[in-house]
Amino acid sequence: MKKIGKKVSTFLGIILLIVSLTACGTSANSSSSSTKKTTGNLADKQVLNWVALTELPTADSVKEYDTASAEQIDIFGEGLYKINGNNDPVPALAVGNPVPANSAKTSYTINIKKGLKWSNGDPLTAKDFVFAWRRLFDPKTAAQNASVFFNIKNAQAISEGKKSTDQLGVKALSDTKLQVDLEQPDSYFEETLSSENLFPQDEKFVTQKGSKYGTSSANTLSNGPFVLTNWDGTGLSWTYKKNPNYWDKKNIHLNQINVQVVKETSTGINLFQAGKLDAAELSGDFVKQFQKDPRYKTVLALRSTNLEFGTSSNKYLQNENLRKAISLSIDRNQLVKNVLADGSRAATGVVPKGLAKSPVNGQDFADAAGNLVVHNTAQAKQLWDQAKKELGVNKVTFTLLTTDDASSKSVGQYLQNQIETALPGVTINLSNIPAKVRFQKMMSYKFDLALGGWTGDFDPVSFLEQFYSTFEHNHAKFNDPKYDKLIDKIKTTDLTNLKQRWNDLLSAQKYLLDKQAVVPLDQGSENYLVNAKVKGIVTHNLGAPLDITHAYLVK
Repeated sequence: MKKIGKKVSTFLGIILLIVSLTACGTSANSSSSSTKKTTGNLADKQVLNWVALTELPTADSVKEYDTASAEQIDIFGEGLYKINGNNDPVPALAVGNPVPANSAKTSYTINIKKGLKWSNGDPLTAKDFVFAWRRLFDPKTAAQNASVFFNIKNAQAISEGKKSTDQLGVKALSDTKLQVDLEQPDSYFEETLSSENLFPQDEKFVTQKGSKYGTSSANTLSNGPFVLTNWDGTGLSWTYKKNPNYWDKKNIHLNQINVQVVKETSTGINLFQAGKLDAAELSGDFVKQFQKDPRYKTVLALRSTNLEFGTSSNKYLQNENLRKAISLSIDRNQLVKNVLADGSRAATGVVPKGLAKSPVNGQDFADAAGNLVVHNTAQAKQLWDQAKKELGVNKVTFTLLTTDDASSKSVGQYLQNQIETALPGVTINLSNIPAKVRFQKMMSYKFDLALGGWTGDFDPVSFLEQFYSTFEHNHAKFNDPKYDKLIDKIKTTDLTNLKQRWNDLLSAQKYLLDKQAVVPLDQGSENYLVNAKVKGIVTHNLGAPLDITHAYLVK
């Protein structure tokens, strides 16, 4: 699952570690301004052949809850603000910054561009935001990311069925003016408004399509740079056509983007080298093979990959000693060096390195926390022996769910070997399945083990709140009143005491891993081969690593 990237807030004293897309040490970042400077070199045919690692789970921005969907929705959709190549929020459909409507900064007015249109020609107004946001929190929609935005006034009560959707803190003051009321001040307000879940939706179109909305290109409407076409809802390819109604179409140079799902790294490389794809994702030994290629690009992501427990449905995994034994059996340094071999960093906790720095001495959060997930096979076996006595068994068998791409399969095989070798009597069966199916199984909370991940915002609490008792993506259904109370404090009263907040964040992570609610594995990176003729790509640390909406091809 993913959350939209957030800018660093001086209020929270957080410092962003910017990692640019690089090629042999030289920045390859581009922006729309640089696009204008090179338009004279544009190739005659502006068609990009791009790659995706998995099927598109949904095209419904309200229901989007994963990075795979977010990457695609960002191509054909747009919100009030967007995150640029410097990880700063900039106006998209909005005009300027939100204007505080009260001294407490819990109410804002936002001006919206005039003359906006949907791809079908319908006018796009402030009412489209009101409709989409009400739909986001409507219990009937069952939007899995709804709780992320509970700071919007009455959002939680509406989501819980305690209030009607018309009581949501959002109002269209006119076609071009939106009012948003919050429960409490939000230091990341503009960044929050860049989330795909808060994109507008055309009420007439969505109502007409009903439950089919976002399930195919024919049942999806665009307001971004491109229009989604040729997607049947399950296929391994789809197309984007330039949106003639997009407000900034003059700065969009691509006429078409052809997307092909390629799950095997070697297949992607072969297609790239044959000139059939303009990009290929690299993993494992392929990263080593192409690291000196001038077309090699890498982005270190502020994303955590975890081994998740289905503790609510598997009685054996409810044993804390068994969970700890599994964590201790895994050599994360070997994982990132010999299996991933792609620049990923061995995890030392739930919160990735480079995310936040202390407001007191500037120390990185991960460094301040220390390594909370060590590798120790002797201790792992000791705890497993203890767990066997407590459980009254000598053998247990678990199924580990992974996505069916090459990298995930390799990690699954590595974990299987590590756990079974260190803990005799534990059997791990692998189930490699499409991302959409894995998401569904994890969200059903009925699984044993799963290879999952999280991309939070620039506040460490966004990584820690995954394990809040009522959080939808708390796949383990970890339920600890002490932990919940600590997270509540971090998100409310601690906001006025940054030093105490920092200490509570560290305490929350330690408590979580003392209970071994999850097994952090690595902090990921993204590695690509990109056609040298493709320019104008913008990179992000969070969310989609590569923003191709302003890309263009040169001669």
